[in-house]
Amino acid sequence: MSPQPPAADARLWGKQNGLPAPYPLICHLVDTAAIAGALWDVWVEGIAVLRPGGGDGPPLADMRRLVCFWAGLHDIGKVSPSFQVLVEDLHRKLVTESPEYGDSGPVRGLRHDEVSQWVLVEIFRALGYPAGETARRDVGHQIAQLLGGHHGRFCAALRRQELKNPRAREGVGDGVWEEQCRAHARVLEDLTGAHEPLRERLDVPVAVVVIGIVIVADWLASQEEFISARIPAQGWGASPVEVRAHWERAVADAPQTVRDAGLGRAVFAERTFQELFDLEPNALQSSVVSGLPELVQGPGLLLVTAPPGDGKTEVALHAASVLARACGVGGLGFCLPTMATTDAIHKRVSAFAGRALLEDAALTRVHSMAWLSSDAAGNAAASAADGDRVVTTKGASLEATQWLHASRRGLLAPLSTFTIDQGLTGVLPVKYNVLRLLALAGKVVVIDEAHSYDAWMHSLLLRLLEWLGALKAPVVLLSATLTGSSARSLVEAYLRGGGHETSAELRPCYPGWLFADAVSGEVSEPREVLSERERQLGFEVLPVRRGPDIQHPGHRSSIIRELLAPVVNGDRGCVLVCCTTVGEAQETYRGLAEWFGRLKESGAEPPALRLLHSRFRAGDRAEITDRCETDFGKDGARPRTVLVSTQIIEQSLDLDFDLLITDLAPMALLLQRSGRCQRHRDKRGDRHLERRPGWVGADPQIVILDPVNAEGAFTVPTEWGEVYDESLLHRTSRLLQERDGKPIQIPGAVQELVDAVYADDFAQVASPEEPTAARIRAADDERLAAEAAEGALSGLVAIKPPHSTPLRDDLWKLSNAQAEVGTALITTRLGADSARLVCAYEQESGRWTLDEEGKIPVPGLNGGSRVTSVEARLIARHMIPVPGTWTGGDAEFLDLPDAWTRNSVLGEWRLLPMRRGSDGHWYGRMRSGPVQYDSVRGFHVL
Repeated sequence: MSPQPPAADARLWGKQNGLPAPYPLICHLVDTAAIAGALWDVWVEGIAVLRPGGGDGPPLADMRRLVCFWAGLHDIGKVSPSFQVLVEDLHRKLVTESPEYGDSGPVRGLRHDEVSQWVLVEIFRALGYPAGETARRDVGHQIAQLLGGHHGRFCAALRRQELKNPRAREGVGDGVWEEQCRAHARVLEDLTGAHEPLRERLDVPVAVVVIGIVIVADWLASQEEFISARIPAQGWGASPVEVRAHWERAVADAPQTVRDAGLGRAVFAERTFQELFDLEPNALQSSVVSGLPELVQGPGLLLVTAPPGDGKTEVALHAASVLARACGVGGLGFCLPTMATTDAIHKRVSAFAGRALLEDAALTRVHSMAWLSSDAAGNAAASAADGDRVVTTKGASLEATQWLHASRRGLLAPLSTFTIDQGLTGVLPVKYNVLRLLALAGKVVVIDEAHSYDAWMHSLLLRLLEWLGALKAPVVLLSATLTGSSARSLVEAYLRGGGHETSAELRPCYPGWLFADAVSGEVSEPREVLSERERQLGFEVLPVRRGPDIQHPGHRSSIIRELLAPVVNGDRGCVLVCCTTVGEAQETYRGLAEWFGRLKESGAEPPALRLLHSRFRAGDRAEITDRCETDFGKDGARPRTVLVSTQIIEQSLDLDFDLLITDLAPMALLLQRSGRCQRHRDKRGDRHLERRPGWVGADPQIVILDPVNAEGAFTVPTEWGEVYDESLLHRTSRLLQERDGKPIQIPGAVQELVDAVYADDFAQVASPEEPTAARIRAADDERLAAEAAEGALSGLVAIKPPHSTPLRDDLWKLSNAQAEVGTALITTRLGADSARLVCAYEQESGRWTLDEEGKIPVPGLNGGSRVTSVEARLIARHMIPVPGTWTGGDAEFLDLPDAWTRNSVLGEWRLLPMRRGSDGHWYGRMRSGPVQYDSVRGFHVL
């Protein structure tokens, strides 16, 4: 009779920090396996790549058992002297009671995730997983490396010699340590029923989803409240009966744990367009509603191109419900270019969800600059304040809290609106990029404003679409002004990820739509649609100069004053003045305010003057935006007003102005921006006819302020920096001048104009004189070189395509790259280069407050272990975004209190001390110099 194999040793601890008693490792492994099963049950229906035919691999039931088993094994590297010694008194007691544990010594700094990878190679071989002489041929090694990445970054593959004897690595432990590893694995195998080994390596997209499930299961099982309720009584010995009872309780509780985390599944009802939106579909919407269902037989990509105001958002949401039902997808992710557009679309997605879903599903918004929205930042900070602590290493605990309770929670929720940087980071080799891909795998992914991205982001978007195609996630792409070549590249990338090559050249039509079928690889015939918002726009180009002489008749300030004369002298009218930078918007506002002040002194009644940009307190900015939507929206009273703003106003805000005065921008953005000029007026009628001023002409009028120097030659202002590419600005300027004021037909001329700006034969299109042509060629050379460099950089740092051999051979390449990808690269390249500030005002009594009047103390600054959710929301309303470059050098900040650093959202913000000067005003100091804040102009440099 063979001897009974040893049982799992209950003295080996798995969690300890902050708990009332050490938590046995076997308990944590069992908990994680059980929760992985609950996550699988929720997500498998909605993730096509996991379902039969979605990817190679074992049947679903076998795959579920394997995923539970693997999830349980994730922390088996804690069965090692290098981990157990981290709590010295427990290790000392263990060795005293069982000296054999002292036969192998620890290695300081050897991480348990590395040990998991090394010891699992042997365990999987013993269980019958096909072995190989090299890592790329060893099935067990792939799963071992996969589980070794449960802290967000994969470890290096084992070399040939290391594969032969992983236990030879110092600090891993042998003897009783090896016995206990096998004992823990046996328990998990028996409980999960995963007796049938994996026979072939997983496809990389499937592997990504699997490790994502493991990571989330580990975090849920590591929540302090979850563990504390399950700590075994003293004397618990991990006998088979005791472990089985623990398993059964964990299995019973796991579904509720998943539900409590908001990780459910959205179920889309079959609703008509009218039921979803309370309106009759226009021509574009009717075309998609009637034509898309007959084309959809599974995952695919819908491309919709139409001008602003043609109802693309409703098209996308209705199409998402069609695709979700056809593919069994359990979620919707609406992706936009900026935080401003995300905030605006969030309300519309929320209303859609209330009508489209059969069950409730969490709806959250996620963007790298979520703090710009008072309620988004408040929700994130408050959730972090209320969220259960995750018991793990400090860095991993903060990361887990952000994903489960705070700023990144929305990515995993069934319904979310998020900025493009959150999605693109999934194809960069950063920690936990697999979670971003998992989050998108189970959703219909809507990508709005697909024309808004530069060469770097476009290259990453192509790679993301490849991965979405490989994950079999349905996609909807929306654009108002997308070049034909860009549109083709996006569709081709998605099909390539799905394993298809497009044989014929794609030719999208404008306005219209097409559908690329990920199942067959076929692309439908593009369907052109007549726009019901056909209109004619007048574009007037006026040269403007800058400099100190603001009284010069050709100065930008003088020109703007002249253009505003009708609204200043009349009794009605709403005018939008759109500036390139926040600084220029503030300066424009200041100049107009001084002028309006002089008019008042003379007895005149100038129009109201407002300012909107990103550099306000979140609460102030929300109030300004709400007032604009109330006054200038579809049902607005339209008070006589001049609104000075930046380009944040050009997307997803349904505002209507009588006149648009705008700085020059690339053609595509000007056409997008023009949608704010008499937006609710077309050939069918004018919603605001009774409130339109008499000076409004037959066609909506857009005035372009074309920057020139003192000699009248085109010059990009130095204060614009690199906001826009000089080449595209110069081409746009020249093209508009060439038209000589001829009206532009919308949407008829949109595609032609956008393509013309990018045309290789621009000289033939615009016919510039030779000096201008030479300058444009020089700017073109710089632009093309920069685009090539951006493309090369994205290719260098982005993860490989999903079906590439290097990834299949070595998962290390998923989270590591040829070039280092740090936070600075991500924030600056993906447009998230903003620091978050909260001004703290020093009062006479030495108190610090959030307000100038001294009525609101800064929460947590004078003691207290945690910031409450109410306090977190209050802080978020006072948060201001600024360029990250402003926070260096001689910038002065207060040390964050402990209560803030314990909050995964507030811990990333800065406290800027504001002190009262001798003139009675409040001042702070940034690298850019002294700064002030007021609710009218926002945060500004003196």
